[in-house]
Amino acid sequence: MQISATTVIGAGGTGQFLIPGLMRMLTYHDSGTTNVSVYDGDEFEEHNGARQINTSGTKASCMNALLKQQMLPAVCRDSYMSKTKLESIRRRNPEGTLLVIAAVDNDATRKMCIDVLSDIPGDFLFVTPGNSTADDPDAAIKGNVLWFGRVGGQEIGIRPDLLFPNIETPQDGIPKKGSCMEHAPSSPQLIAANALAAAYTITIVQNFLDDRMPMQASHLFYNGRSMTLTAN
Repeated sequence: MQISATTVIGAGGTGQFLIPGLMRMLTYHDSGTTNVSVYDGDEFEEHNGARQINTSGTKASCMNALLKQQMLPAVCRDSYMSKTKLESIRRRNPEGTLLVIAAVDNDATRKMCIDVLSDIPGDFLFVTPGNSTADDPDAAIKGNVLWFGRVGGQEIGIRPDLLFPNIETPQDGIPKKGSCMEHAPSSPQLIAANALAAAYTITIVQNFLDDRMPMQASHLFYNGRSMTLTAN
C-alpha cells in the first residue's frame, strides 16, 4: 500500500519512541514517503523526565533536536492539531494513502480525526495507540492500538468510535494554545507501556506498507505483565 503523506499527532511519551523509527521506515520503504509532519503544542513537565526526553521546553523543539542527532529531518511543529488543519492536510494530499497517527491520550482529538478522515474522500489509514496509567500496578503495562481506514474506496477495520464509548462521546476537549488544557498535567504512565504502544503502531504501519494488513481486524490489546497480545 503506497503512503503519500504522513501526519503524527503527539510527540510525548509514545511519540518519542514512535517518530524516529517510523520516519526511517517511511523513508526507506518503497511504499513509504518523506512527506511527514508532526504536531504537538505541549511543553514538557518536570516529572516527564522519568519516561520522556526532557523536563522543560516544547515537545516539538526537543523532538526536532533528537531527530537532528539521528540525522533525520526536523518535522515537528509546536502546534496542536485541529479540524481545520487536518481537513487542509487531507485536501492537499488527495492522491495515494494519507497515514494519520494520533499518539495522544485525548479522545476528542481521536474523534475529530475519525470524523474528518471518514467525511472527506480519499484513501487513508488511521492508527491510534493508547496505554493505561501507572496508577494500577497490575495494569500499568497494558494498552491497545486501534486502526481503521479506506483503501481503494473500501473500508478496512472498524471505526474506533463505534467500539469505544469514550471515543464516541469524549469527556475531554481538543487542546488549543492558551487554553487551560494546555497546562493540564499528563497522566502518569510507564516507559514500558509507551515503548510497546509505539512498537505495535510501527508494526501495523509496516504490515500496511508490505500489503499484509489484517483487513478484518481493527485493534490489538497487549499486556506486558502477562506477556500476551490479542488482535480482534
